[in-house]
Amino acid sequence: MVALSAVVFGCNLRARAQDVPPPISGALGQIQSVETNSTQDGKSEAIGLLVTLEARPGKEADAEAFLKSAQPLALNEKGTLKWYAVKLGPGKFGIFDTFANEEGRNAHLTGEIAKALGARANELFATAPQIEKTEVLASTPLKQVQSVGDNSITIQNKSGVFHINITQPLTTYKIVPSDLSHITDNDYIGVASTQTPDGKEVAKQIFVFPSEFRGAVEGSVLLDPQPGAAAQSRMTNGSVSLRHAAESHSRMTNGVVQKGRGTTVVVRYQDGEQTISVPANVPVVSVVPGEVQLAAGETAYAKTDKQTDGTLTTHTILVIGGPNGK
Repeated sequence: MVALSAVVFGCNLRARAQDVPPPISGALGQIQSVETNSTQDGKSEAIGLLVTLEARPGKEADAEAFLKSAQPLALNEKGTLKWYAVKLGPGKFGIFDTFANEEGRNAHLTGEIAKALGARANELFATAPQIEKTEVLASTPLKQVQSVGDNSITIQNKSGVFHINITQPLTTYKIVPSDLSHITDNDYIGVASTQTPDGKEVAKQIFVFPSEFRGAVEGSVLLDPQPGAAAQSRMTNGSVSLRHAAESHSRMTNGVVQKGRGTTVVVRYQDGEQTISVPANVPVVSVVPGEVQLAAGETAYAKTDKQTDGTLTTHTILVIGGPNGK
């Protein structure tokens, strides 16, 4: 058994796992252990990349949103051990990632993040990205990574520890970059938001779920303030009502949010609704079936069924984020 930790379902403004109650039909929280029949050798960080970027005047917010949107792509890179997007100062940003070998670094340099950066570099950044190859001299150790196997997973949250048996076939899900145009009326979505001084909720990231996740972690909860955060964050999961929002002059055509424009959505859940302002550049990700690997600090949600003997089983696991919500 391997100790793995996870943070709560959310986005860059992540809450801790103990802040959110578990849904009726699933277990959400810190992954304590995975029992498996297949393992991967632990990998050590040996080399890295340091990329510095300077946004064009007036493009600072767009550049920041672009870097945040690259997180799902980094999660899908098997050879990338750690990936960070950081803000160095006003309009100045950096990317730092580490690898076990040149194969992993070269795969990253020719991968989807590099392609996306190349496609938007002239639009967003004042100069070409400065890329430096680095050697890792020392770091805190990575925990060994194991893939989900045939047996069980243990998840802990505020309500307790949940030991869940894995049934086959197991379907795993991951997140991939998307945009507002993929949100249609009555879709099941999750919105991380913060409140402005005038009481308006403003989206910071949006998750678009497939139909089989409808009802997962449904509701709207305030999350404990994160250290240094200027505002308290909220997570709202429910069915989006674009038609209702359109009555409040939202920019929507034929039940689809228009890409590239700010809008307002209404997210409805079992005992209420939240009206949320959505900036044009808000990061959007979609949840899709795909191969995943559990690593220390990842966000995970297991959709569960309760058997007659009281045991919990799952055949659906969703991996959402990286270590500590980054």
